[in-house]
Amino acid sequence: MPAPANVATGVHLVRVPMPAGGLPYSLAYLLEDAEGGVHVIDPGSPSPETLPLLANALGALGHALADVRTILVTHLHADHAGAAGALRAATGARILMHERERDALAADVAASVGGAGVRRRDAETVDGWGVPPERRPELLALPSLPIAGVAAPDATLADGELLALPGLRLRAFWTPGHTGGHLCFDDEERGLLFTGDHVLPTVNSGLGLGGAEFDPIGDYLRSLLRVAALDRRALPGHEEPFDRLAERCAELAEHHLRRAREARDALRSRPDATVWQVAEGMTWTGGWAALAGFALRSALAQTAMHRAFVRSGAPIAW
Repeated sequence: MPAPANVATGVHLVRVPMPAGGLPYSLAYLLEDAEGGVHVIDPGSPSPETLPLLANALGALGHALADVRTILVTHLHADHAGAAGALRAATGARILMHERERDALAADVAASVGGAGVRRRDAETVDGWGVPPERRPELLALPSLPIAGVAAPDATLADGELLALPGLRLRAFWTPGHTGGHLCFDDEERGLLFTGDHVLPTVNSGLGLGGAEFDPIGDYLRSLLRVAALDRRALPGHEEPFDRLAERCAELAEHHLRRAREARDALRSRPDATVWQVAEGMTWTGGWAALAGFALRSALAQTAMHRAFVRSGAPIAW
Protein backbone atom coordinates (compact mmCIF):
# COMPACT_ATOMS: atom_id res chain seq x y z
CA MET A 1 0.00 0.00 0.00
CA PRO A 2 1.20 3.56 -0.67
CA ALA A 3 2.52 5.92 1.98
CA PRO A 4 -0.05 8.03 3.86
CA ALA A 5 -1.53 10.77 1.70
CA ASN A 6 -1.57 14.32 3.01
CA VAL A 7 -5.11 15.71 3.01
CA ALA A 8 -4.47 18.98 4.84
CA THR A 9 -1.88 20.34 7.23
CA GLY A 10 -1.56 17.70 9.93
CA VAL A 11 -4.20 15.39 8.40
CA HIS A 12 -3.16 12.19 6.62
CA LEU A 13 -5.13 9.42 4.91
CA VAL A 14 -4.18 5.73 5.13
CA ARG A 15 -5.82 3.08 2.92
CA VAL A 16 -6.41 -0.04 5.01
CA PRO A 17 -7.16 -3.23 3.01
CA MET A 18 -10.46 -4.97 3.66
CA PRO A 19 -11.34 -8.67 3.32
CA ALA A 20 -12.02 -9.73 -0.25
CA GLY A 21 -15.54 -9.55 -1.59
CA GLY A 22 -16.50 -5.95 -0.93
CA LEU A 23 -14.87 -2.56 -1.16
CA PRO A 24 -11.07 -2.84 -1.48
CA TYR A 25 -10.14 -0.68 1.49
CA SER A 26 -11.36 1.60 4.24
CA LEU A 27 -9.84 5.00 4.94
CA ALA A 28 -8.14 5.68 8.26
CA TYR A 29 -7.12 9.22 9.13
CA LEU A 30 -4.15 10.34 11.23
CA LEU A 31 -4.48 13.78 12.86
CA GLU A 32 -1.40 15.43 14.34
CA ASP A 33 -1.96 17.72 17.32
CA ALA A 34 0.08 20.67 18.58
CA GLU A 35 1.98 18.64 21.17
CA GLY A 36 3.33 15.77 19.05
CA GLY A 37 0.38 13.46 19.57
CA VAL A 38 -1.61 11.64 16.89
CA HIS A 39 -5.33 10.87 16.86
CA VAL A 40 -6.62 8.06 14.64
CA ILE A 41 -10.10 8.10 13.10
CA ASP A 42 -11.35 4.60 12.17
CA PRO A 43 -8.21 2.41 12.26
CA GLY A 44 -9.76 -0.24 10.00
CA SER A 45 -10.25 -3.99 9.74
CA PRO A 46 -9.00 -6.46 12.39
CA SER A 47 -6.55 -8.24 10.10
CA PRO A 48 -2.95 -9.03 11.18
CA GLU A 49 -1.68 -6.56 8.58
CA THR A 50 -3.52 -3.50 9.91
CA LEU A 51 -1.38 -2.64 12.94
CA PRO A 52 1.94 -2.88 11.04
CA LEU A 53 0.42 -0.81 8.25
CA LEU A 54 -0.58 1.93 10.69
CA ALA A 55 2.84 1.74 12.39
CA ASN A 56 4.56 2.19 9.02
CA ALA A 57 2.29 5.11 8.15
CA LEU A 58 3.10 6.77 11.46
CA GLY A 59 6.80 6.16 10.89
CA ALA A 60 6.63 7.84 7.49
CA LEU A 61 5.32 10.92 9.29
CA GLY A 62 8.04 10.84 11.94
CA HIS A 63 5.83 9.31 14.61
CA ALA A 64 5.68 6.02 16.49
CA LEU A 65 2.78 3.98 17.83
CA ALA A 66 3.49 5.48 21.25
CA ASP A 67 2.43 8.89 19.89
CA VAL A 68 -1.18 7.77 19.35
CA ARG A 69 -3.36 9.43 21.99
CA THR A 70 -6.96 8.68 20.98
CA ILE A 71 -8.82 6.34 18.64
CA LEU A 72 -12.01 7.92 17.32
CA VAL A 73 -14.65 5.55 15.95
CA THR A 74 -17.35 6.79 13.57
CA HIS A 75 -19.36 3.58 14.00
CA LEU A 76 -19.15 0.01 15.25
CA HIS A 77 -18.55 -1.94 12.02
CA ALA A 78 -15.42 -4.08 11.91
CA ASP A 79 -14.05 -2.51 8.71
CA HIS A 80 -13.82 0.79 10.62
CA ALA A 81 -13.37 -0.18 14.28
CA GLY A 82 -12.10 -3.74 14.13
CA ALA A 83 -8.46 -2.78 14.69
CA ALA A 84 -9.23 -0.38 17.54
CA GLY A 85 -8.58 -2.95 20.26
CA ALA A 86 -5.19 -3.98 18.89
CA LEU A 87 -4.20 -0.35 18.41
CA ARG A 88 -5.22 0.47 21.98
CA ALA A 89 -3.20 -2.47 23.30
CA ALA A 90 -0.14 -1.28 21.37
CA THR A 91 -0.42 2.39 22.30
CA GLY A 92 -2.47 2.86 25.46
CA ALA A 93 -4.73 5.24 23.52
CA ARG A 94 -8.37 5.66 24.52
CA ILE A 95 -11.18 4.47 22.24
CA LEU A 96 -14.06 6.94 21.89
CA MET A 97 -17.44 6.41 20.21
CA HIS A 98 -21.10 7.38 20.65
CA GLU A 99 -22.94 5.77 23.55
CA ARG A 100 -25.40 4.05 21.19
CA GLU A 101 -22.52 2.20 19.54
CA ARG A 102 -21.21 1.16 22.95
CA ASP A 103 -24.66 -0.15 23.89
CA ALA A 104 -25.07 -1.96 20.55
CA LEU A 105 -21.73 -3.71 21.05
CA ALA A 106 -22.75 -4.81 24.52
CA ALA A 107 -26.10 -6.12 23.25
CA ASP A 108 -24.37 -8.03 20.45
CA VAL A 109 -21.99 -9.67 22.90
CA ALA A 110 -24.91 -10.68 25.12
CA ALA A 111 -26.88 -12.11 22.19
CA SER A 112 -23.85 -13.94 20.82
CA VAL A 113 -23.21 -16.06 23.92
CA GLY A 114 -23.52 -19.61 22.64
CA GLY A 115 -24.87 -18.33 19.33
CA ALA A 116 -28.46 -19.21 20.23
CA GLY A 117 -29.54 -15.62 20.77
CA VAL A 118 -28.31 -14.50 17.37
CA ARG A 119 -29.88 -17.48 15.59
CA ARG A 120 -33.22 -16.91 17.31
CA ARG A 121 -33.14 -13.20 16.50
CA ASP A 122 -32.34 -13.84 12.85
CA ALA A 123 -35.09 -16.46 12.52
CA GLU A 124 -37.65 -14.10 14.04
CA THR A 125 -36.60 -11.35 11.62
CA VAL A 126 -36.86 -13.60 8.55
CA ASP A 127 -40.27 -14.88 9.66
CA GLY A 128 -41.47 -11.33 10.26
CA TRP A 129 -40.50 -10.35 6.73
CA GLY A 130 -42.76 -13.04 5.28
CA VAL A 131 -39.92 -14.84 3.49
CA PRO A 132 -41.16 -17.93 1.60
CA PRO A 133 -40.10 -21.20 3.28
CA GLU A 134 -37.83 -22.21 0.40
CA ARG A 135 -35.77 -18.99 0.73
CA ARG A 136 -35.37 -19.04 4.53
CA PRO A 137 -32.28 -21.33 4.66
CA GLU A 138 -30.31 -19.07 2.32
CA LEU A 139 -30.91 -16.05 4.57
CA LEU A 140 -30.40 -17.84 7.87
CA ALA A 141 -27.04 -19.23 6.68
CA LEU A 142 -25.60 -15.71 6.34
CA PRO A 143 -23.35 -14.33 9.08
CA SER A 144 -24.68 -11.58 11.31
CA LEU A 145 -23.59 -7.97 11.09
CA PRO A 146 -19.79 -7.48 11.07
CA ILE A 147 -19.37 -6.13 14.58
CA ALA A 148 -18.12 -9.21 16.44
CA GLY A 149 -14.81 -8.56 18.18
CA VAL A 150 -14.95 -4.77 18.06
CA ALA A 151 -13.49 -3.42 21.29
CA ALA A 152 -15.66 -1.58 23.79
CA PRO A 153 -14.83 2.12 24.22
CA ASP A 154 -13.08 3.76 27.14
CA ALA A 155 -15.49 6.69 26.99
CA THR A 156 -18.35 7.98 24.88
CA LEU A 157 -18.93 11.18 22.94
CA ALA A 158 -22.11 13.25 22.87
CA ASP A 159 -23.56 15.13 19.92
CA GLY A 160 -21.84 18.51 19.62
CA GLU A 161 -19.04 17.64 22.03
CA LEU A 162 -15.77 19.45 21.32
CA LEU A 163 -12.82 17.11 21.80
CA ALA A 164 -10.04 18.40 23.99
CA LEU A 165 -7.17 17.79 21.57
CA PRO A 166 -4.16 20.14 21.72
CA GLY A 167 -4.39 22.78 19.00
CA LEU A 168 -7.37 21.16 17.27
CA ARG A 169 -11.09 21.91 17.13
CA LEU A 170 -12.76 18.60 16.38
CA ARG A 171 -16.44 18.31 17.17
CA ALA A 172 -18.48 15.10 17.39
CA PHE A 173 -21.53 15.27 15.14
CA TRP A 174 -24.20 12.60 15.77
CA THR A 175 -25.51 11.33 12.42
CA PRO A 176 -27.71 8.24 13.01
CA GLY A 177 -28.97 6.18 10.10
CA HIS A 178 -26.24 3.82 8.90
CA THR A 179 -26.05 2.78 12.56
CA GLY A 180 -27.84 4.20 15.56
CA GLY A 181 -24.77 5.91 16.99
CA HIS A 182 -22.85 6.90 13.88
CA LEU A 183 -20.64 9.97 14.37
CA CYS A 184 -19.09 12.36 11.92
CA PHE A 185 -16.17 14.48 13.13
CA ASP A 186 -16.16 18.15 12.18
CA ASP A 187 -12.74 19.80 11.89
CA GLU A 188 -14.06 23.33 12.14
CA GLU A 189 -10.87 25.29 11.53
CA ARG A 190 -9.75 23.34 8.45
CA GLY A 191 -13.22 22.96 6.97
CA LEU A 192 -13.13 19.16 6.93
CA LEU A 193 -15.83 16.65 7.84
CA PHE A 194 -14.87 13.04 8.51
CA THR A 195 -18.05 11.32 7.33
CA GLY A 196 -17.43 7.63 8.03
CA ASP A 197 -20.15 5.72 6.18
CA HIS A 198 -22.77 8.45 6.59
CA VAL A 199 -21.93 10.07 3.24
CA LEU A 200 -19.79 8.33 0.62
CA PRO A 201 -19.02 9.85 -2.80
CA THR A 202 -20.67 7.16 -4.97
CA VAL A 203 -21.80 4.26 -2.73
CA ASN A 204 -25.25 4.39 -1.12
CA SER A 205 -24.70 3.30 2.47
CA GLY A 206 -27.13 0.81 3.95
CA LEU A 207 -29.22 1.95 6.90
CA GLY A 208 -30.11 0.40 10.22
CA LEU A 209 -26.98 -1.78 10.28
CA GLY A 210 -26.36 -1.94 14.00
CA GLY A 211 -28.07 -1.23 17.27
CA ALA A 212 -31.67 -0.59 18.22
CA GLU A 213 -32.94 2.23 16.04
CA PHE A 214 -36.37 3.78 16.29
CA ASP A 215 -36.53 5.41 12.87
CA PRO A 216 -33.44 4.77 10.69
CA ILE A 217 -34.95 6.33 7.53
CA GLY A 218 -36.18 9.47 9.28
CA ASP A 219 -32.99 9.69 11.33
CA TYR A 220 -30.86 9.43 8.20
CA LEU A 221 -32.82 12.08 6.30
CA ARG A 222 -32.57 14.48 9.24
CA SER A 223 -28.86 13.74 9.63
CA LEU A 224 -28.29 14.45 5.92
CA LEU A 225 -29.94 17.85 6.34
CA ARG A 226 -27.59 18.73 9.19
CA VAL A 227 -24.53 17.66 7.23
CA ALA A 228 -25.64 19.38 4.01
CA ALA A 229 -25.78 22.68 5.90
CA LEU A 230 -22.04 22.48 6.60
CA ASP A 231 -19.59 24.02 4.15
CA ARG A 232 -16.99 21.27 4.38
CA ARG A 233 -14.75 19.03 2.34
CA ALA A 234 -15.83 15.44 3.00
CA LEU A 235 -13.31 12.84 4.16
CA PRO A 236 -15.29 9.56 3.94
CA GLY A 237 -14.62 6.10 5.30
CA HIS A 238 -14.31 4.57 1.81
CA GLU A 239 -13.48 5.65 -1.74
CA GLU A 240 -11.85 9.11 -1.85
CA PRO A 241 -12.28 12.60 -0.33
CA PHE A 242 -14.71 14.84 -2.21
CA ASP A 243 -16.02 18.40 -2.22
CA ARG A 244 -19.69 18.38 -3.29
CA LEU A 245 -21.03 17.48 0.13
CA ALA A 246 -24.43 19.21 -0.03
CA GLU A 247 -25.08 17.87 -3.53
CA ARG A 248 -24.22 14.33 -2.48
CA CYS A 249 -26.48 14.59 0.59
CA ALA A 250 -29.35 15.57 -1.72
CA GLU A 251 -28.66 12.57 -3.98
CA LEU A 252 -28.69 10.19 -1.02
CA ALA A 253 -31.90 11.69 0.33
CA GLU A 254 -33.61 11.26 -3.04
CA HIS A 255 -32.44 7.64 -3.23
CA HIS A 256 -34.27 6.84 -0.01
CA LEU A 257 -37.28 9.01 -0.78
CA ARG A 258 -37.74 7.12 -4.05
CA ARG A 259 -37.75 3.85 -2.15
CA ALA A 260 -40.22 5.28 0.36
CA ARG A 261 -42.54 6.36 -2.46
CA GLU A 262 -42.41 2.87 -3.94
CA ALA A 263 -43.23 1.34 -0.56
CA ARG A 264 -46.09 3.84 -0.10
CA ASP A 265 -47.57 2.95 -3.48
CA ALA A 266 -47.34 -0.77 -2.72
CA LEU A 267 -49.09 -0.33 0.62
CA ARG A 268 -51.84 1.79 -0.90
CA SER A 269 -52.87 -1.09 -3.12
CA ARG A 270 -52.22 -3.76 -0.49
CA PRO A 271 -52.11 -2.39 3.08
CA ASP A 272 -51.39 -5.79 4.65
CA ALA A 273 -48.46 -6.62 2.34
CA THR A 274 -45.48 -8.33 3.97
CA VAL A 275 -41.97 -6.98 3.58
CA TRP A 276 -41.29 -9.65 0.96
CA GLN A 277 -44.38 -8.66 -1.02
CA VAL A 278 -43.51 -4.97 -0.91
CA ALA A 279 -39.92 -5.67 -1.97
CA GLU A 280 -41.07 -7.73 -4.96
CA GLY A 281 -42.57 -4.61 -6.51
CA MET A 282 -39.70 -2.21 -5.83
CA THR A 283 -36.91 -1.19 -8.19
CA TRP A 284 -33.61 -3.04 -7.66
CA THR A 285 -30.38 -2.84 -9.60
CA GLY A 286 -30.30 -6.01 -11.70
CA GLY A 287 -33.92 -6.80 -10.86
CA TRP A 288 -35.70 -8.49 -7.96
CA ALA A 289 -35.25 -12.01 -9.35
CA ALA A 290 -31.45 -11.63 -9.34
CA LEU A 291 -31.23 -10.86 -5.62
CA ALA A 292 -29.79 -13.63 -3.48
CA GLY A 293 -27.81 -14.11 -0.28
CA PHE A 294 -26.51 -10.94 1.35
CA ALA A 295 -27.98 -8.70 -1.38
CA LEU A 296 -31.43 -10.19 -0.77
CA ARG A 297 -31.16 -9.80 2.99
CA SER A 298 -30.03 -6.19 2.58
CA ALA A 299 -32.92 -5.45 0.19
CA LEU A 300 -35.45 -6.92 2.62
CA ALA A 301 -33.98 -5.03 5.58
CA GLN A 302 -34.14 -1.75 3.65
CA THR A 303 -37.71 -2.50 2.55
CA ALA A 304 -38.75 -3.21 6.15
CA MET A 305 -37.41 0.17 7.22
CA HIS A 306 -39.12 2.01 4.37
CA ARG A 307 -42.40 0.23 5.06
CA ALA A 308 -42.20 1.26 8.73
CA PHE A 309 -41.31 4.83 7.70
CA VAL A 310 -44.37 5.05 5.43
CA ARG A 311 -46.66 3.53 8.05
CA SER A 312 -45.46 6.08 10.61
CA GLY A 313 -47.11 8.81 8.55
CA ALA A 314 -43.89 10.82 8.26
CA PRO A 315 -43.78 13.16 5.25
CA ILE A 316 -41.89 11.67 2.32
CA ALA A 317 -39.85 14.81 1.77
CA TRP A 318 -36.43 16.24 2.56
